[in-house]
Amino acid sequence: MKKIIILATVFIMAFSIAQGFARDIEMEDDPEMDEVQNNGIQADRIDYGKSPLNKLGRGATNLVTCWAEIPATAIRVSQEKDPALGWTVGVAEGVFTALLRGATGLFDTVTCVIPPYDKPLMQPEYALNDLDKEQKEYLW
Repeated sequence: MKKIIILATVFIMAFSIAQGFARDIEMEDDPEMDEVQNNGIQADRIDYGKSPLNKLGRGATNLVTCWAEIPATAIRVSQEKDPALGWTVGVAEGVFTALLRGATGLFDTVTCVIPPYDKPLMQPEYALNDLDKEQKEYLW
């Protein structure tokens, strides 16, 4: 009797394992099953621009690079008016803009889970974009 129970248990286990392998082979070709296996998330279809990660990244980047507003504003004022004004008034204006960008970066970082995710509080979206543009125009 023990041999029959052991043999039946081994047979059921072998049959279950074989059935699981067969199901896995069938699922490999079915794109709907890929979605089910990944809990309904398809990474290539996620729009990160409209996600909390975008707002968190923008906030952290602006918080860390807010200092770049100071030279960018100084260069811009130097080009538009006078180099002496650029390095006095431009620096003062740049400090104010840097503080404002740092505050908006902190706000975006703290409120990253609250929509809207794709609307920055300041333009341009990042300080380094403005600095890069201003330096290229000033130096070249």
